[in-house]
Amino acid sequence: MPTAVPVPGQATQRMQRQHLPMLLTVAWKNVRLRYKSSLFGFLWTLFNPLLFLLIFLFIFSRAFAQVENYPVFALTGLIFWSFFATTSAHILSSVVDNAHVLRSLAVPAQVFPLAQLMAGLFNLLVSFIPFAFILAWFGWRPVPATLLVIPVVALFASFLFGLSLALCALNVYFRDIGILWSALLPALFYLTPVAYPPDLVPADLRWVASLNPLYHFIGLVRVVLYDGQIPGPELWVPAIGLSLIALLGGLSVFNLLRRGFIANY
Repeated sequence: MPTAVPVPGQATQRMQRQHLPMLLTVAWKNVRLRYKSSLFGFLWTLFNPLLFLLIFLFIFSRAFAQVENYPVFALTGLIFWSFFATTSAHILSSVVDNAHVLRSLAVPAQVFPLAQLMAGLFNLLVSFIPFAFILAWFGWRPVPATLLVIPVVALFASFLFGLSLALCALNVYFRDIGILWSALLPALFYLTPVAYPPDLVPADLRWVASLNPLYHFIGLVRVVLYDGQIPGPELWVPAIGLSLIALLGGLSVFNLLRRGFIANY
């Protein structure tokens, strides 16, 4: 009697269904662990961007007086920067932090980076509610174009996950990657127009600024949330391209290196 040959796509779907409960459990565990034994718990998600906003208002509000409603301008960038910095750091260390689980259980290594991404997206989603009230207090009002924040978040999360997945795999072999990333994040923050308008960059140097992927994503976020407009192709195309390159590249690096994970924990 002929034996049925499994189709690769069907096998992948079965594996995803098999590990979905574990993925959701790990993601929710990550959410709880971030605020375990913390006096203020989830409020720390709000505290970090708001602290930076107060600093920016004190230092930059007069310097950037030409920026209409600077608090809304700064906060829309800070929300997404905080999501990027925090989630990338958690994904980067996720495999190393769970090495004991991977040694003892037959768990796909990609469960832990993906669970950290889901935890980061959950925090971002929940933080949107209080941040919407804070933005409204400064005069921001949602418009129909605001709904485009959903595909923007999807693209940003794809880019973030791909980049962090590659760093996560490299971190198993070279633990200096985590230290290097922590050192690079502050520099990347000031190289990205989070607190200042992109027009501040000299015209002859804007091509250099455009090499920073976050330059494009923060610009896309601002058009949707700050300007309340529908972004043009000149903003969508780079974001989509960067997301695909990062995601495919990150998955390739992770799959290439994961065979040696156990030997390098």
